Amino acid sequence: MLGKLLKYEFKATSRILLPLYGALLIFAFIVKIFIGTKLDGVNMDFLGGIPAVVSIFTYGATMAAVFIVTIFIIIQRFYKNLLGDEGYLMNTLPVSTTSNISSKLISAIIWSLVSIFVAILSIIIMMYNREAFGNFFSIIPEAFSKAYSEFGRLLILVGIEFLVAGLLQLALNITLIYTSISIGHLLPKMKILGSFGAFIVLNIIMNTIFSSIMLLIPNSFSEYMSLVFQSNMTALVHLIGLGAAFINALWFTIFFLITRYILKNKLNLE
Repeated sequence: MLGKLLKYEFKATSRILLPLYGALLIFAFIVKIFIGTKLDGVNMDFLGGIPAVVSIFTYGATMAAVFIVTIFIIIQRFYKNLLGDEGYLMNTLPVSTTSNISSKLISAIIWSLVSIFVAILSIIIMMYNREAFGNFFSIIPEAFSKAYSEFGRLLILVGIEFLVAGLLQLALNITLIYTSISIGHLLPKMKILGSFGAFIVLNIIMNTIFSSIMLLIPNSFSEYMSLVFQSNMTALVHLIGLGAAFINALWFTIFFLITRYILKNKLNLE
């Protein structure tokens, strides 16, 4: 059933996001026409440079729109589909609360990653220069070689650790939004304002707990660990990657369970 929910989510969201992605890439090509192969300026000879300036401005506006609309859709799909008018239909389906939340979460993660990829691709198209990019890609093997000499075969493991930590951070950010919306929806009035307030309070709680834990660590232990890391850089990198993944996974689980509990036991549809 989760697969059918995901298919429905992608069908509903792609109608908005795919045209935006296409527009961003088109404007990147247009800007590239005016920039040419140079990266230090635009062609100001054609019609006084007005088309070039307009195309650059439009590209920037479209780039901003891609991320703004992505965030808006993440919020809108969760709120409208589970807490708004569509919530009556969704909660009559033979689908668990976990599946409902998961379908929204997976869709949001994928679209966020696609938005980032398309944005980077548009920048590459707009700024492409054969010589500059040739130099850049010639540096990559050298950088990889240095990293491999430092970490050896653990380089792949370190990369996986940071990749997992990054994905968990993205999932955490999205579930934080979901939890804030769910808490705000418990209020009889001013649900949107309550959601904003919940988002701020939850962030404060996370930062306060992290700061408190850091203050509780004895100075002697911190100094000992500092000496260990100075002699073993690999251990430091592993600790950062695994530590970030663990913390993100912990908060993600907490927020997911809170959201699930509210939707399952405290649902108050409009």
